[in-house]
Amino acid sequence: MSDAKRAAYQAREKNHRSVYARLGARVARIRVRTLGLVGGLAVLVVGLVMALTFLRPDARDDAAPVAAPSAPPVANANGQPIPGPTPASPPVAEAQASSRFGLNAQKLLDEVRSHGITFSDGDAAKLVQIGDANVARNQPDLTADDPQIRQQLKQEFPSLTDDQAKIETSCLAEYVEREIARQHHTVPPDESDDHGG
Repeated sequence: MSDAKRAAYQAREKNHRSVYARLGARVARIRVRTLGLVGGLAVLVVGLVMALTFLRPDARDDAAPVAAPSAPPVANANGQPIPGPTPASPPVAEAQASSRFGLNAQKLLDEVRSHGITFSDGDAAKLVQIGDANVARNQPDLTADDPQIRQQLKQEFPSLTDDQAKIETSCLAEYVEREIARQHHTVPPDESDDHGG
């Protein structure tokens, strides 16, 4: 081989090596860039999953409403305690199952009984119906003498006296406010009510 041919061959070989070197460096940069993008994307996905985990509503919102413990004894006209219904009481369980907003029928019944007015287990369905109707109004701050609640109570329970209707209207308004606040993950407006908020 002549020196000229050898020199030309070596020049071509050197030129190919520099092309390969440049190509190798470019591929390395692309790999680093790709790894950076994939790593950044992975960090973003993990952060998004963690944020969604913490922002997700409580599991209790997804589960079926759980019945409260049985009501405290209520006194009859003679002052003798009458035991309240158990959570397994069929009328209370049926009332709870019929609620459009997942109202806890046992809690609602206990709430209205806490004022010394006797309501039967069968009244739970009427109370849940009134509660659902007022939760549907979606008014987070009801007045203690809400005319709609009072009218509904008087219609469903005509034997209530005006004083009893006034007490139970206030009681149901507080309960509805707490349910609306629970559904919207907010604090009820009347934290200082006689039931501890």
